Amino acid sequence: MLFGYTPLEGGYDIPMRVVGANIPYDWLIYVIMFIPIGIFVYGFYKRVQIWMLAKGELHRNDQVGKRIGSLLFYALAQAKVIKKPFAGTMHFLLLWGFIVLFIAAGVDASHHWLGFPYIEGQAYITFSAIVDIFGLLAIIGIIALAIVRYVQKPDRLNDTKPSDGWLILLIFAILVTGYFIEGLRIAAQIQMSSSMAQIAYEQYASPVGWWFAMPFVNGSLESVLLWHRLLWWFHMAIAFVFIAIIPFTKLWHIFSATLNYGFRDLEPSACRMVYNIEEAETFGAENIEDFGWKDLLDLDACARCGRCQENCPAYLTGKALNPKLQLIQAMKTHLDEKAPLLIAAKKNPEEAEADVMAMTEETTEAVSPMDVSLLYDVVTTEAIWDCTNCRACMEHCPFFIEHIPKIVEMRRNLVMWQGDMPGEAQAAFTNMERNYNPWGVGYANRADWLNERGVRELVNLVPEDNKEFEYLLYAGCAVSFDDRYKRVGEALVKLLDQAGVSFGYLGTEEYCCGDSARRLGNEYLYQTLVQSNLDSFNNYGVKKIIAVCPHGYNALKNEYPQMGGNYEVYHYTEILANLVAEGKIKPGNVNAKIAYHDSCFLGRHNGVYDQPRNVIKAAGGSISEVKQSKNFGFCCGAGGGRMWLEEDAVEGFKRINETRTDQLLETDPEMIVTNCPFCLTMLDDGVKGVGREETTKVFDVAEVLLRSLQ
Repeated sequence: MLFGYTPLEGGYDIPMRVVGANIPYDWLIYVIMFIPIGIFVYGFYKRVQIWMLAKGELHRNDQVGKRIGSLLFYALAQAKVIKKPFAGTMHFLLLWGFIVLFIAAGVDASHHWLGFPYIEGQAYITFSAIVDIFGLLAIIGIIALAIVRYVQKPDRLNDTKPSDGWLILLIFAILVTGYFIEGLRIAAQIQMSSSMAQIAYEQYASPVGWWFAMPFVNGSLESVLLWHRLLWWFHMAIAFVFIAIIPFTKLWHIFSATLNYGFRDLEPSACRMVYNIEEAETFGAENIEDFGWKDLLDLDACARCGRCQENCPAYLTGKALNPKLQLIQAMKTHLDEKAPLLIAAKKNPEEAEADVMAMTEETTEAVSPMDVSLLYDVVTTEAIWDCTNCRACMEHCPFFIEHIPKIVEMRRNLVMWQGDMPGEAQAAFTNMERNYNPWGVGYANRADWLNERGVRELVNLVPEDNKEFEYLLYAGCAVSFDDRYKRVGEALVKLLDQAGVSFGYLGTEEYCCGDSARRLGNEYLYQTLVQSNLDSFNNYGVKKIIAVCPHGYNALKNEYPQMGGNYEVYHYTEILANLVAEGKIKPGNVNAKIAYHDSCFLGRHNGVYDQPRNVIKAAGGSISEVKQSKNFGFCCGAGGGRMWLEEDAVEGFKRINETRTDQLLETDPEMIVTNCPFCLTMLDDGVKGVGREETTKVFDVAEVLLRSLQ
């Protein structure tokens, strides 16, 4: 009806509900709805326009089927979100409440637009009850999330804004007014029914709405019908406001995060490759628009949940780096300020330049976003160099935001373009350039550890012995040049020899894996070292590699394929676990209480958690797991090239390695065991720092297994 409306009736003979009953001009809703939808589409277009400002290449158009599956799985199942059990479950309830309510609204609209018949009978009761219950779950979810933010106030939510509260209130109002409308409708139908039995089906079809109806049952029918109409229009108005503001508020993460699920990195953990590096005109990211479009999408996907922050070792030890605030949100704010000028410059460069000049003249104190430095003013070099690349931020982000690649891109610009880096980094680069190892020891001495540790006769030194082998032992720089870690190399050689493993070692023809160079931003040096290793590997027909250091393991396994180095790569703990399981190594019993430390590059970067533990348990070690273990493990502080940089403790905090040592000592272990040369060094220093070196020894997994045999 154009000017009238469908009157509300009492209960129906067949259970049903007439959409729009008692609402004059309800058809106007289907006209007005195009206004908020139009605003939403415009906002969506403006955000995409900003993403397209990106210059950096980042292709995510492969494996389409897998990407669609990822989008559906992570968006609908909220698999990453619910890893934070309480808040995640509440977010899940809120999401699915809205999804079901949206479906219900679509069914209502189909009656108007498509003339679909009303749902009747048992189908109506079932469908309506499902919608009613899910709406209630959504209310529970939004209330719980409000309590977390405003009552519990966890540190991860340390940037609450006024808009957060208004959005929570808006969502709550939309959900609750829906039930009041339903309650008023049912109350009016009860009064208009000849008996309660005539409308009794609504107790099952609208269990929550029935409860809301009870306070209004005894009110005047005219008043109930009037309030039903007024609240219906108010409900629709705030629902349309919700739709319209999505692209301009935190609500935008609903769509940007969903897109992130589809365009996430499906490859193993690796830094992005710089192809044709000799022809590159610039390196890394100096400006916000130098990043790839996915990097800019990341900034929109961030919901400021703070999970990256609460797991970041730099933040937790008082450093300048906060992956949420000082990285992602700072970059987003800068992008939003700079984007209008960049868009204008693309359309009309001369006019845009005039606008910038006028802006500068009018505001002597304010700096144009075009003149603000991403590296020095927005993120800051202090924060950029604080990152240990531990991957805790990326592991716990519910939306697959890629923090580390952004850090590495900015480091590349600082190192390779600005020439601005810590002095210790420059020294490490020089050592790697001259002697192919960050220690700076002469490369000709790379195989001397074999004689020093008395295992030369157990090793097939390929360039000299020229024997065939199944595995290449990539010992790495630490085994070659670090006196403490040479003992780990000795232990591993003895174990492999005892198990009858056929392995070779390249000695002086083995070069640094390049991990530290790459993660400190020197991509050119990294690629030079990689090419040297690839030449050696290919020259001797290498097919399988056993890596000792997790950093070398990650580089060889996940990053060398970018330059054509495709090999079967294993960390030595994987090999030892298999040898023990096959009975080729029969451990004894060290009979010690052990705190095991998960190295970041073996754990979070590669998901190897169980094999080292299996070796320790087989050797008779009793592992007392600390709270911060496995994917929640706390970094030792040496990753991301920071092994070679100084770390100053912030007032009121300890250094990262000292903090991690304290965590491991909480279980009062006899041994702290790890699987990484960097971790062993940092934790050994930490134990000595608290005077526990006599009661708590720091060992590597290989050493524990060998001790059990002895």
